[in-house]
Amino acid sequence: MIQDPSLIFFEDVDGAPLQVGEVVRIVNDSEDGSIGRRFLGQTGVVVGFVYDDPESQFPGDPLVQVRVPGMGEDLFFAAELESVPVSETRVLGDVPESEFLARGPWR
Repeated sequence: MIQDPSLIFFEDVDGAPLQVGEVVRIVNDSEDGSIGRRFLGQTGVVVGFVYDDPESQFPGDPLVQVRVPGMGEDLFFAAELESVPVSETRVLGDVPESEFLARGPWR
């Protein structure tokens, strides 16, 4: 049996670059062009952290799991994400606020 050493968290991790529930925008900071084009410029919410090499990544360099309403979830490097101020989250159009902001630190 192969054991996977990955650590996956669906709650805040002290020392992580973002918080679960934080609203982020996916930006093109990827040096290798690994971001799916459909996610570029989209706004989503952080739902988890994946440390596939915990010894070198924990706690400050996780892959960040982001849920984009209507598009699904994907993993991103923290450098590929920028925080969205709470004041900008009201312009999300048809996305139900409860779905998008349910776990935000501002509640």
